[in-house]
Amino acid sequence: MTVSQEKIRTKLEELPRFKLSHLNTPLEPLDRLQQALKDEGVDVPNRMLVKRDDVTGLAFGGNKGRHFEFEIAHILEGGFDTVININHYHSNQARFIAAGCAKAGLKYHIVSHDNLDAPLTGNLLLCKLMGAEIHRTPNEYARQVAEKIFKEETEAGNKPYILPDDPFSDIMGMIGFLETGIELEQQLEDAGVEGPVRFWGLTGRSIAGLRLYAKNRGLDWRATACQYSPGKVEDFQNVTANRSKQVAEMFDLEVSLDTDDLQVLEDYRGPAYGEPDDRVIEAIQMVGKAEGLILDPNYTGKAMSGLIGELRAGRVAADETICFIHSGGLPQLFAHADKFVD
Repeated sequence: MTVSQEKIRTKLEELPRFKLSHLNTPLEPLDRLQQALKDEGVDVPNRMLVKRDDVTGLAFGGNKGRHFEFEIAHILEGGFDTVININHYHSNQARFIAAGCAKAGLKYHIVSHDNLDAPLTGNLLLCKLMGAEIHRTPNEYARQVAEKIFKEETEAGNKPYILPDDPFSDIMGMIGFLETGIELEQQLEDAGVEGPVRFWGLTGRSIAGLRLYAKNRGLDWRATACQYSPGKVEDFQNVTANRSKQVAEMFDLEVSLDTDDLQVLEDYRGPAYGEPDDRVIEAIQMVGKAEGLILDPNYTGKAMSGLIGELRAGRVAADETICFIHSGGLPQLFAHADKFVD
């Protein structure tokens, strides 16, 4: 038994929402990248596509535009007027919360840890332009700083909210990509795609949402997620399965995800979070020259290096249609400009 699109739509419409994104985003061919790989002698699948979630619109776009339509609405419904966030210097999430808060008239503090000596550029620069109060601190003091801000804002008569403390923020991305599944099902049909589809992206909530959608719709959609930072594959799989149970219950779905529903690749994450290796640099340059499509060194570049690496190694089935999820992240390209100037 499969779950209908209408049922999923109805459940989505029941949730509070604050408009942030231009939807639907395009589904485009990667024909020239496919040909460049063929010219190397690589066996490639019959079709390679890209889902352009880098063009959702707000604040340079990205998949988190979909996520935060639900999160900002959730914050407003709770009556909060101030958002306190804790995240890394490179964070796309921090940028999108800044944009959402600006659109919604919320005060925003970002406690930005690590890379303390790095210049104010990329996502953090955009946070500042959108009115965020930036607090740069070593990682070990981030929670302490956030709680100090919370206390000060409360004493000033405001109603603050520390984002990482709310469990809803852990599932909003999966919710947003249930809707993306509806979008993609129609786009793939319109494109005449037959046979199995493999979505290719990053470990996270977005690709998990697509796999959850496919599993409940009875679609032959598979998913490969590349790690972009250190961590045990088993931990990601377990957390994702548990979060999917929450979403399945909320949406009255037939099934949730099992730990093996997502193939996870750990060989392309580079030396650290926010640090690309030579394969990432090559992938960004290759896709830029072949398609005029820009990737970033922290996230989509790592996912694409994984796709190119697995294709070269002959580990992608020829009968699959590859659909690369371009999740955005473009501002951080400029934080790594020195790696591309030679």
